[in-house]
Amino acid sequence: MNIFYHENTDYKKTDHEKTGERILLAKVTGDCDLYSSRELYAGVTGKMKDGFNRAVLDLSGVAYLDSSGVGAIIRIIKLAKENQITLRFRGIAGTPRKVLEMSNILSLIVEEP
Repeated sequence: MNIFYHENTDYKKTDHEKTGERILLAKVTGDCDLYSSRELYAGVTGKMKDGFNRAVLDLSGVAYLDSSGVGAIIRIIKLAKENQITLRFRGIAGTPRKVLEMSNILSLIVEEP
């Protein structure tokens, strides 16, 4: 499994003022299983704690997801809520989507196009 990180600062004009929002983009590739789920959790949450307001977890490159990977995702969601970080997911498809549906976790996930 590999995780590629990108930071984006989103500037929006509100009443003629600019407000900056730090956005973490994390693209995950490979298998998310017993052997790599700790790396997923530690890597993503470590970056999220660096002052990000929003995070997007792109799982479009994940081919396989087991219960350890689901557990890592649940813990990431929990940490985001505790730290008031808006967390979105994208690219959930194939087997990983089926695993998240069967484990009733997909309903906890907010997806973006």
